[in-house]
Formats: sequence, structure tokens, C-alpha cells
Amino acid sequence: MNWEPLKHTVIIDEVLREQLHQVGYAIHGNIGAENIEKLKNLYEELHDFKTPEGGMFYSLYSNDINYRQKVHNSIKEILKPVYDGILKDYKTVINSFIVKLPGPQSDFTLHQDSTGLDEFKYSPLSLWIPLQDTDLSNGTLCVVPKTHRFFHPFRGISFSAPFAGYQDVLMRYLIPVVLKAGDILMFDNRLVHYSHLNNSEQPRIIVMSGIFPKEAGIISMYKDEAIPGSPLEIYAQSDDFLITNKAFYENCTARPYRGEKVKEIHEPLEKKTVYDFLSWAAREHLEATNIGQLTDVQFNMKIVSEPL
Repeated sequence: MNWEPLKHTVIIDEVLREQLHQVGYAIHGNIGAENIEKLKNLYEELHDFKTPEGGMFYSLYSNDINYRQKVHNSIKEILKPVYDGILKDYKTVINSFIVKLPGPQSDFTLHQDSTGLDEFKYSPLSLWIPLQDTDLSNGTLCVVPKTHRFFHPFRGISFSAPFAGYQDVLMRYLIPVVLKAGDILMFDNRLVHYSHLNNSEQPRIIVMSGIFPKEAGIISMYKDEAIPGSPLEIYAQSDDFLITNKAFYENCTARPYRGEKVKEIHEPLEKKTVYDFLSWAAREHLEATNIGQLTDVQFNMKIVSEPL
């Protein structure tokens, strides 16, 4: 397959755009104390968790569409002036809260984000903004640099990740991203990433925004791996898909109940072995970090589905 990721056209600063293209992530600016306070107040208004064992909560997974719309619209109102200063010709397809509740079930498995647009034409971007300082102790984001350029551009929760057989090797290359409250972490959705347990006493609260070029349509993907040789199905979705779709938590691996199927790909998805990855990592001068907390992980994740 002849595919190379394209630069993120939505980023105004050319140096930053090049860094995102080459490395896959960058820290750029801070939203400021006033906006942090507004977002904290919004969070307190809408959430009340009682989970002593910990867990991961994504507002995207809630079945309460009114709640999800309020989260999306309220965050947009607060952060749009900030985003307008660093982005151009963009649209925010989702604003959400991601909460890592303290406890032994609060890690989130190694993954790439699902494909949401045509990556032969565009590149997806996420803005990840903590409302408190984050480091490895409370489950900051950990990334494997440059991996947005290595694997194929087809990702979805209904079919296996291309590194499913050697994720333990990738874990040895993770870099924790240490951030101050309000820092803006930009990363390419294709970047392999992970977040460790929250071993602090307080929830780790993140605001996440999905950023697409203004003209890019939203797509979703499905593949029935129970049937050998089944095609990859691509569905065109409406612009409110990530805000109003009800299947992100329950039946998330089922064939989409909405959208129009626009394409089937019958060729097998490209396979890259652990040896392919290690050879590529050596060529890219990507060195293993071998951080003990990240190489001895049991993946004891629990998803909390609702905010109250």
C-alpha cells in the first residue's frame, strides 16, 4: 500500500506543523488560569463518580446525548478563542472530558485512535489539555514517537490493532509526557499511546478536542474478523457523529447502525511484524526507554460509562 501521512494543514505555525509531522506530538501553549477554572466548574457541575476501584471515563461513551452535547458546546465556547489563535480552517468534531479515577483499574490500554477521516487526503489531530499537573504518578499520556508514520491508515475498534501480537515490545518505547495544568498537548491520532494507573488521590481530568480540516468528512470503519477474508467497510457519517452516535460504549464492535457505506476494501490489511518495527525503530533512531512502571503492566482497565 502506497501511503504516507500528510502534514496537518490546520496548524498555523509552520515549525509546529513540521514537528507534528515528523514526531507525532508537541506541547504548544497553555489555555490560562481563567479557562482552567471555567472548565473545572463545568466538570464539577456535570460529574459525580463513586468508583473506589478506579476506572476510565470518556464523556464520548455516555448514552446521555444531552449531556454529551452540553459538554461539547460548553468546552467549545470556552476554548474557541484559544484554538482560533493556533489553528486555521478547522472544525472541532468532538470536545470531551476524559477522567482517570484513582485506583487499580484506571489504566488505559496501548492503542491508536480509530480512523475518523480519509487519511489519504487529510491528517487528524487531537488536543489533550489537563486541568491539573500530570506525570506518571497520576496517569499522564505516554507516547511512542513517530509511530503515526509506521502503521497503515485503517483503525477501528471492531478489528485488531496492527501491533496486537507485540504490544509488550512497544511498551518499552513509551515516553511519559509531563504537563502543567492547562498545557496544550497536540498529537496525531495515529500515534501509539497509553496512559498508566492514576496512583494519586485525585481524579486526573483531561479536556480532549478532536480537530479535523474544515472540509474533511467524518468516516467510520468496520470489519467482521469472525469471517475470514471479510472486507473492511468504510461508512460516511454526519458531522455530529461523534456527539450523537449512541454505540461508542454498548455494541461498539458491531457494524454501524447509521451512516452510508461508501467503500469496501477486500485486500488484507498490511501486516508488520515485531522485526519490522524493531528494524524501523533502529533506522529512526528510536531508543527504548524501558520504564519499569510501563513494562510490567497487567491492563486491568475498567470503563465507567456514565458521569453520575
